[in-house]
Amino acid sequence: MTAESISIEQFTWNRSSRSVKHNYRLLLEDNSKEDEIWIPAFELAGAEDGPNLLILAGVHGDEYEGIETILRLFSAMQPEDLKGNVLMIPCANPYAYRGGTRVSPDDGVNLARVFPGKQRGTVTEKLAYELHHRMIANADFMLDLHSGGTHYAVASLVGYYHEEESAFSRRCREAAEAFGSSLLWAHNEIAPGRSVSSAQSLGIPWLYTEAYGGRRVRQEDARMFYDGTIRLMNHLEMLVDPLEWPVSKPVIEPKTIYSDGNFDHSATAEEDGFFVPAISLESEVRQGDLIGTIYGLDGSERQRILAGSDGFLVMILGTPVLRKGDPVYLLASEMSG
Repeated sequence: MTAESISIEQFTWNRSSRSVKHNYRLLLEDNSKEDEIWIPAFELAGAEDGPNLLILAGVHGDEYEGIETILRLFSAMQPEDLKGNVLMIPCANPYAYRGGTRVSPDDGVNLARVFPGKQRGTVTEKLAYELHHRMIANADFMLDLHSGGTHYAVASLVGYYHEEESAFSRRCREAAEAFGSSLLWAHNEIAPGRSVSSAQSLGIPWLYTEAYGGRRVRQEDARMFYDGTIRLMNHLEMLVDPLEWPVSKPVIEPKTIYSDGNFDHSATAEEDGFFVPAISLESEVRQGDLIGTIYGLDGSERQRILAGSDGFLVMILGTPVLRKGDPVYLLASEMSG
């Protein structure tokens, strides 16, 4: 299927379309063809009315699990399989993808920190603006697929908004449970600048994922992302015949962890060196437990990194060579199961 090239300013998500399968190259800049920068956008409009689901991936350019999920879904699904409309963006940040980095090399900005963006900002701020206004604002539900990328090992999970007695929170929680992951991350606060904070500001329910990362796609994470997305679509009553989409059995009683989920609050290194972890991802720790040690190449012990509180180890540094100030670990503050 040949993609249609148009400028992103010309793109409109036509949610009234029916029986359409289309892909676009949304051009971001007036560059030469050899260097044009564009966002791939896959549109599926079902034969019947239903919800409008937006699926994002590649907000960070070194996270590949979500990209694989979207490519597989778009290949497999046809309009007659669906009720409603799905817009899938497999590479939301082509600047960072081109560099294989978490931030955009063109301006050094993290796309996941600048939503809803600026119409006349840096390239990444303008990208956030277009994603917010043209795509997120037109969704009834949003799924943003993330993972640990190059540097971080992250527990495979689905995150959602948590607030007691909130109908919005209940919709997010029910969708998270339907996704079928063994680990749920409940956030009672949402830091600004994220795609999910954009969705929340517009009253649009959302989920996001995390996974181990490492610039590779583990089969267990590929299965969780793909099966979970199918389960979410079924939960939203978007599948004409759910039995045609067999998936693995979901976890009936997942563990839930709680915190604001802000990776910017991760504990950081006080020294340069080589990090040797003492515990594994998803460990339950007590304050003062040894997380790991930073060594010099001369064998000297430069820093013993101790847990600053009780909690659940949801992220730990995945690449051992680190610099002072680099994030090392993140704990979720509470546990249940």
